[in-house]
Amino acid sequence: MTSYRELVRRRSVRRGVIVFVAATAALGSGVAYAAWTSSGTGNATATAATAQAPVVSGGAVTTGLLYPGATGNAAVSVKNPNAYPVKVTSVALVPGSALECALGFVTSAPMTQIASGATATVELTGAVTMGNADNSCQGKTFSIPVTVTIASA
Repeated sequence: MTSYRELVRRRSVRRGVIVFVAATAALGSGVAYAAWTSSGTGNATATAATAQAPVVSGGAVTTGLLYPGATGNAAVSVKNPNAYPVKVTSVALVPGSALECALGFVTSAPMTQIASGATATVELTGAVTMGNADNSCQGKTFSIPVTVTIASA
């Protein structure tokens, strides 16, 4: 039979082992936590792309025929060569351009969205006018030089 002292000693040893295991587990998890949350400092780098100019073609009157005092719509084909979507913010007559047959062109801000690499026809309602033109202008097809301005969408 086991003596009373022996039982008390065993309990003390058992408690000591439990306390030791708990303390070791707590310290061990603290070291593991610190190992997983270390940090450092440094610099990140990035490079911005360079915007590409839109590819513009067209400029023909699309609805109705022009005659002295008439207004017509124009269409301009715009290709977006950029790797991001854009919107057309302005279509204007190329500065210093002389238009024949008393033509006029009104700057427009169509805000047409164009996806990356896509081509869109930009409709310019009422953008072309014809003033008091002479008979030599009858039956002509006109090319109107425009500047198209785009911005990232």
